[in-house]
Amino acid sequence: MAVRICPHCKTEITAANVAAYSDRVECPQCKTRLEVAPGARTLSSFFGLAAAAIAWRLSSNSGGNLSGVLPTLYAFLAFGIVSPLVLMFTASLRNASALPVPEPVPVAGGHGGAHH
Repeated sequence: MAVRICPHCKTEITAANVAAYSDRVECPQCKTRLEVAPGARTLSSFFGLAAAAIAWRLSSNSGGNLSGVLPTLYAFLAFGIVSPLVLMFTASLRNASALPVPEPVPVAGGHGGAHH
């Protein structure tokens, strides 16, 4: 199956829409609720963490007043940029799981709340 294609009507979903709403993508054609498959999420997280580790390692030897903060900042930015980019190119969509139905909360005391 092609990347970012609705499994129902075969409409292509935009990469930006998939990256922004990976949990609750809605097909613009058939309005089916979709989500990104777990494999694509894992892959994008792995590449994001790898980029963060490389950025941290390359900036950890920097000197100056911000030498303690810059490696973490660069790692955070690298993860935040690489992870969604990988997700845009590798995301395969599937049907989203059904939303849970809220259940009423039982009243404390077990006898309907009326006092005798």
